[in-house]
Amino acid sequence: MISLGISTIVTEGTKRANREQKRKALKRRYQAARRDRLTADWESVPTSQNWELRYSLRTLRARARALARNNSHFKKFLSMCRTNVVGPAGIKLQVRATDLRGELDEALNKRVEKAFKEWAYPENASVTGKLSWRDQQLLFVTTLARDGEVLAREIAADNPFGYALKFYDVNWLDENYNDTLASGNRVIMSIEVDALDRPVAYWLTPPPTEYQFRSLEIRQRTRIPASEIIHKFLVFEDEAQVRGVPWGHTAMLDLHMLKGYAEAEVVAARIGASKMGFFVPPEGDEFAGDVDEEESERPELMTDVSPGQFDELPPGYEVKTFDPQHPNAQVAAFVKVILRTAAAGLDVSYFSMAEDLEGVNYSSARIGLLSERDVWRGLQAWMIVHFCRPVYLGWLESAWLSGALGDLRARDVARLKEVLWQPRGWTWVDPLKEVQAHVTAIDNALESRTDVVAEGGGDFDELTTTIQREQKTLEQKGIKLQKEKPAKGLPAGEDDEGAEEE
Repeated sequence: MISLGISTIVTEGTKRANREQKRKALKRRYQAARRDRLTADWESVPTSQNWELRYSLRTLRARARALARNNSHFKKFLSMCRTNVVGPAGIKLQVRATDLRGELDEALNKRVEKAFKEWAYPENASVTGKLSWRDQQLLFVTTLARDGEVLAREIAADNPFGYALKFYDVNWLDENYNDTLASGNRVIMSIEVDALDRPVAYWLTPPPTEYQFRSLEIRQRTRIPASEIIHKFLVFEDEAQVRGVPWGHTAMLDLHMLKGYAEAEVVAARIGASKMGFFVPPEGDEFAGDVDEEESERPELMTDVSPGQFDELPPGYEVKTFDPQHPNAQVAAFVKVILRTAAAGLDVSYFSMAEDLEGVNYSSARIGLLSERDVWRGLQAWMIVHFCRPVYLGWLESAWLSGALGDLRARDVARLKEVLWQPRGWTWVDPLKEVQAHVTAIDNALESRTDVVAEGGGDFDELTTTIQREQKTLEQKGIKLQKEKPAKGLPAGEDDEGAEEE
């Protein structure tokens, strides 16, 4: 009996010690890795981006397109992408070829810029003749944001430059085509990659939803070399990723649910705006269906009213009103919360996407726009590297070989690869304060005039040329402009007659 008791005590003590040791070990671990009833629905098996996209991409893309068609907020987001990344004039080409002295070869640069401007018209830039160079930029960024990826092909076209683009729906890349070829290359979601995960070819399959491709004989896969394809998407998580993720993947569910909620509230508000009521008869005189009015002994009840009217109900009858309390006073606050979450998922400011300027002042608007515009500038830089530059280089080689650029040597073409792409810039809520800040920075050598003009989406060389041409025209026509008093805070200067500064 005594030995058994001692054994039991030791066993219980050991168990308590083990439990205490486990608790201490759990405290040292990452809390986000806990497995309990609160985290039971949280994924705990890591998978690759390609694995997730293989089974989710088609549905994600279909739902993103449905939002683009029917959801006002997502449509606004796509419009913001077009407006802020491409802008009204598009991303403009500025050739910066230099001569042996290191100075800009202006004659050569202007010749190439003029040729590229001519190519940029729809009849040259697009195989279908529908899209100008700016239109192609708009389509690129819209498709990228909606579908997460863009698919285009460089075509040896029948135009003076021998070059054009053809955009394909990314549905031509079948997610279900995955294979290992005899060459050792792998096909992942219709993209053939080598051992280093570099794309070497694209297998295009006409989508079954296209009306002209219903026959299985017609729906044959076509292998296109990667050198002819422009397939672009953002890569932030996995370099081995071969397909893009729709940008709205974290906000799509919120926007879809919000649309359903708003629709239900609108229907409820319509019902609430229609005041209704019911006549309750006395006991024993319940409604028994439609009867002949001539044979019915029911009293005639009032159904139409006018202002100031009072009527008497038959004995025993009561009136019960139907008055739903809609619209709900909390709808606006709830919608704001959901839209803020969606805006965070789309990486834009809430007041920009929702067009809600309530409570926004200069300081808060500027802080929000600064953060948002950094995102747009990053997308502009990405688009220049991954779309504008490849298109220009492909066009340059084709235009040179076709003779559209005149008699150029190979070393001239190499110099012409030095270019500058000028994206759009932005004005501010209070431009006077921004101008004052720029003037102060320039006067103290903290900023250059070229940088200031570029920040606004302009070209300093073009600006100075334009100003010079304007001044020459004014002098030729004998027009003298009277200088106005400079704005407060800006440096004042003397006019042509030597007037003193105020």
